[in-house]
Amino acid sequence: MFKKVSALSAALLLTACATPYVATPYERASSNVQAVTIIDDSAEDKAIAYEVASMGSNFGLIGALVDAGIQAERRGALNRALDSAAFDGEAVFEARVAERLSAQGYKVTVQKVDTPREKREFLVSYPTPEGSVDAYLDVVISHYGYLSAGAFQPFRPSVAAKVRLVSASDPTKVLMDNRIVYNVMNTEGSGAITLTPNPAYEFKNREELLTDPARTAAGIQDALHQVADTAAQLLR
Repeated sequence: MFKKVSALSAALLLTACATPYVATPYERASSNVQAVTIIDDSAEDKAIAYEVASMGSNFGLIGALVDAGIQAERRGALNRALDSAAFDGEAVFEARVAERLSAQGYKVTVQKVDTPREKREFLVSYPTPEGSVDAYLDVVISHYGYLSAGAFQPFRPSVAAKVRLVSASDPTKVLMDNRIVYNVMNTEGSGAITLTPNPAYEFKNREELLTDPARTAAGIQDALHQVADTAAQLLR
């Protein structure tokens, strides 16, 4: 559990000292893409509820183990609340991307993959297309849910996504590649598109976060919609 929490913490903290990511911009006129297939399994089933600089993590290994338990219990409580609101983050995101791309003149389908992603990475190989497809939109949402900067700090929605468009005839040909982050800490110099969290969905503490599941779900949905809209805009 401690290793999992440490890995999540590293993913949430995009350090400015790392080599900046360089995006691949999309050239719609020269790409000749009319039909786009969105690859399914873009996100994990469970949302996060993570406190970055929590007090327990400051007290050595024992404190870190206790903190890991607290983080896991908080995440479980959040997901039970989201389940009660019938919230499906992956479905929300994929439907929004499809809607926006359709509005931009693309023919859009969503295709399931035979094997779920074991890690939150782009696919190594792509499925046989279902019908006429010019390009695959491969989206990896490394996390979605709520993030707090530390003890006694509010929880706000947080999403991190990688988006890549590849040619269906030659998937090694990358037509667009970018990173989008919504309320992720220390993104300066990361090369990612950074979105500001909506102040309407700020929760003072865990208790407030769990009090109204519908509002809690609405906050994540709003964040996922903003990331989806940004991803679609990259293909204008």
